[in-house]
Amino acid sequence: MDIKTAFKRFFSRDKTQDMQSSGDDFLYSDTATHPSTGLDIQRVYALFSAAEQGDIQAQSDLFTDMEERDGHLFAELSKRKRALLTLPFSVKPPPDATEAEKKVAAEADWWLRHLPGFREMLMDMLDAIGHGFSCIEIEWSQKGSLWLPGAFHKRPARAFTMPQHDLDSIRLNRGGVGGEELWDMGWIVHKHKSKSGPVAQSGLFRVLVWTYLFKNLSARDWAQFLNLYGLPFRIGKYDASMTDKERLNLLRGIRMLAREGGGIIPSNADIKLESPAAGQSAPFLSMIDWCEKVQSKVILGGTLTSQTESNGNRSLGEVHNEVRHDLLVGDAWVSAETLTQQLLWPVLAMNGRFNPERAPYLEFDARESVDLERLMTVVNTAQQAGFDITADWVSEKSGIPLPQEGQTILKPLASQQAGDAALSQAMQARLAALSVPQSGTDNVQLQLDAAPQLLSIQATAAAEAMLKPLITKVKAARSPDEVYELLAASYPALDDMALRELVGQAVFVADFMGQQDA
Repeated sequence: MDIKTAFKRFFSRDKTQDMQSSGDDFLYSDTATHPSTGLDIQRVYALFSAAEQGDIQAQSDLFTDMEERDGHLFAELSKRKRALLTLPFSVKPPPDATEAEKKVAAEADWWLRHLPGFREMLMDMLDAIGHGFSCIEIEWSQKGSLWLPGAFHKRPARAFTMPQHDLDSIRLNRGGVGGEELWDMGWIVHKHKSKSGPVAQSGLFRVLVWTYLFKNLSARDWAQFLNLYGLPFRIGKYDASMTDKERLNLLRGIRMLAREGGGIIPSNADIKLESPAAGQSAPFLSMIDWCEKVQSKVILGGTLTSQTESNGNRSLGEVHNEVRHDLLVGDAWVSAETLTQQLLWPVLAMNGRFNPERAPYLEFDARESVDLERLMTVVNTAQQAGFDITADWVSEKSGIPLPQEGQTILKPLASQQAGDAALSQAMQARLAALSVPQSGTDNVQLQLDAAPQLLSIQATAAAEAMLKPLITKVKAARSPDEVYELLAASYPALDDMALRELVGQAVFVADFMGQQDA
C-alpha cells in the first residue's frame, strides 16, 4: 500500500461516514448458518468448492463453529495466539538513525503502547492463523493535534468475499458480485499463510476440518453406544394375521416397556428380551485421541506440549516446545510486518512524521532466554584465548541493552570496593609477615615456601597442554556464534586429568611434610 496515496484518499473521503461499514447493520447482523450441524464429507467438499470461487461465507461459519464446539482445538489455538502476547515489542528506528529519526520512533512506540484495545486487537488479528485472514476496522479520532486510532472493530470473516479474478483480494461482501474494495488506512487486514494457496485456502482450519469431522462422528457414535450399552434389545413378535393397527399397538407397548417398565400388547403378540454381545468404548476413544493429537501437531507443531503419555516424556516435551518456538518466531515476524505497514506507518502519516525512505518499523523480541552465567563464562574464556568479541554481539545474545546517552550506568558499590581493598592489604601484610625468615634454618619450610612458584610453572604447562587443541579451534572460528557453540560443546570433554593429578600430588606432599615437621 502506498501510504502517501492512501493518505490523500483518506482526507478526500466523505467525512460524514467515520468508517466504511457505518450504517450497514445488515452486513454484520446476518445470522450465521452453523454448517457444522449434520456435517459430512460431501458438505465439507461443497463448502470448500464455494470458498475456492470466492464465496467464503459458509466456510467461515464452519470455521467459527469448529473453534466454539471443539474444546481441544480451542485450547491449542488459544496457546498459539496467546504465546505472541507474551513477547515484548518496540518500534525501532531505521539503520544508522539520526537523533530526529530516533525521536520519531520513540514517539510512535509510546503512541502504540497507549492505544485503547491494542492487545485485544492483536488477539483478534491472530484469528488469521485459522481462517487465513482477519479484518479489523480502524476508527480514527483526533486527540488535540494528533490523529490516532480511537477503537478497533473486529469484523467477522463471513462479511467478506474475494473476486474470482483475484482470490487474494479481500473485499466487503456488498456492492455487487466482486464486492466492495476496502478503504485505504481504514482497515488492518492480516493475512497468515499457514499453507500455500489463495487466502481462503491458506488457513489452518482447512487442514483441521477433517480431524474435527472424524472426531465428532466418533463422539456421536460413542454417545449412541453409551445410550444403549448394557440394555437388552426388545423384540416384538406378531402374528401374520394381525392388522396394521394391532402391529402399531405392539410397537407402542414395546416403547412403553422401555420407558416406563410396563405396557399392554395384543394377546396374540409376544415380546422377547435379547441381551446384546458385550461391546467396548475403546475404538471410539482411540479415534478421538488420535484426532486430538493430529490437531496439536498441526497447531503447535507437536503433541507433548499439551499431552503427556502414560510413561511421561518431559524431555521430549521440551524438544517439542522448541518446535513451537519456531512457530512463535514466524507468527511474530508476520504480525510485525502487518502492524508496521497497516498501523504504524498510517499513524505516522496522519501526524506528518512519515518518511517512506527512512521509516521506523515494529519488532517483537522473540529471542529465547539464555543462561547469562554460562554466556559470560564463554565470553571470558574466548577473550583469554585472544578472540575479539564486540559489545554489540554480547548485548544481542544476553538481551542486556547497551547504555544510551543520559542513562545511569550501574557500577560496583564503593563500600564493596573499599572492603575488597582493605582485605587485599591485610592479606598482603599477612603474607609479608609469613615470608620473613625465622631464626635458624628450617629446610622443610623453605621447600614449602618455594612450592607455590614451582607448582605455578607446572600447572601453567599442564593447562596450556589441555587448552592448546581448543585454542587452535577457537582461532579458526569465523564468528562469535561459532565460538560460543564450540566452547559450549568442548568444555565438558576437556582432558584435565594431568592438572588434577598435579594438584593432588602437591596437596599430598605438603600435608605429609607438614605432619613430619610438626
